[in-house]
Amino acid sequence: MITQNKAVLNWREFFMNENLLTDAYKFRDWNQQDLEIPEKETLIKDLTRTRNDDPYFKKESTQRYLMLLATFYCQQNSVNYQQGMLEVVAPFLVMKNRDFPIQKCYAYFNSFMNKYFPKVLEWNILKGQKQLAHVLSAIQFCEILLKYHCADFYNRILKLDDFNLSMVVTPLIMTLFAKGTSIQLVFLIFDEYMKRHNPNYIFFMVAALFMIQKQEILSIEDSEELFTYLNKKLKQIQYESDVQSLFDRADELYSQTPESYEQLIASTSFNDKSVLSVEDITELTNLSQSYYSQCLFIEVSEMKSLFGKSKKQPTKNLQLQLLDIRKVKKPKLSEFLPKQFITKKPDGNFHTCLITDSNQTLDDAVKVANQLVLDGVKHVSILKGVIVDFDQVVKGLFDHVMAILHILLQYAFIVWYSGRVQKGYNNVDVMHSLSPVLMRVFTFL
Repeated sequence: MITQNKAVLNWREFFMNENLLTDAYKFRDWNQQDLEIPEKETLIKDLTRTRNDDPYFKKESTQRYLMLLATFYCQQNSVNYQQGMLEVVAPFLVMKNRDFPIQKCYAYFNSFMNKYFPKVLEWNILKGQKQLAHVLSAIQFCEILLKYHCADFYNRILKLDDFNLSMVVTPLIMTLFAKGTSIQLVFLIFDEYMKRHNPNYIFFMVAALFMIQKQEILSIEDSEELFTYLNKKLKQIQYESDVQSLFDRADELYSQTPESYEQLIASTSFNDKSVLSVEDITELTNLSQSYYSQCLFIEVSEMKSLFGKSKKQPTKNLQLQLLDIRKVKKPKLSEFLPKQFITKKPDGNFHTCLITDSNQTLDDAVKVANQLVLDGVKHVSILKGVIVDFDQVVKGLFDHVMAILHILLQYAFIVWYSGRVQKGYNNVDVMHSLSPVLMRVFTFL
């Protein structure tokens, strides 16, 4: 079991940078008088709600330190306090001892938040209203993973009346599984999480938690009972083995998730450290309305690398098969790919990627994908773009042929003209004899 003393040693490699000492000095030199931050009332309420079964966190001095750490972090990073933040602060405060003063606790906490923690605590202003844009998009990223890896479970929770996935997912993301978990296990969770060096890994952890308890969830037939289970009993991390199981399953999901999933996250401003524009905030807020939140879309470059059609080596070892849903299946996929990469019936043991054509709307493709999910087929995705655009291929060939023909005609004309001139014909006679030939050529073209 990892303890606070071991955490100080283990985490030093994660946090050591040029800002660590500066952050510690800033906190040390702070007068600790200005404690005003947005949502201060929520922070004050959280002081008595955070780990209130632990005598250490009931102490007035402990609650004072918690308030100072959270307040200074919010002031320095221009973020609003969010309910539950103290659950993330707590493990760093517990590190405090004679050799590790409070200012170092802050420096480690600030480094962790800026380097590893998902950017979900920041309020954004859109059209005069506060928006938790990162939380809204994070819920969508979790839903995409669940839909991709666990179709039967996804279908089961969809049938619940008045159930919103955000009610379960939001506390997990905003406290990084810390709420309701013993402080020793929180150290272990944070330690394993940081070893992955990936802020997006939280989504795989959330999906893994559902997957671990999938059979029990599916066995509950009564909707009200299932609703209660998902809200109150889902996260049961009581032993070190539970943490290990969580990360083992998350690692498995990560290895079986196309790289395009994280490329989707990167295409948004979710992990952007700079100040977001109105367009960025709008994109994050409205992600649920985008086609790209309805299904996982595979980049053409990743598909080519998985099939060995690219110099780039694939980062994931996935068994991908293509399902052709084009209205006009010309040219045939078999002309470009071996038959083992093509399927007519989706198999959940493989990763099924739907192929569309340039004239097919995304709406049609998403409908087909959603129907497969409803049928219980997992690992369904859509190719982002078209593998072969027949019209473009034909046009390209035609243009190429015309360019060659144009060069040949020019060369033939020069040869013919030179010969006629050498025989003594004047220019008028030459053009008069050439006119019928040119008319036939232009009519053909």
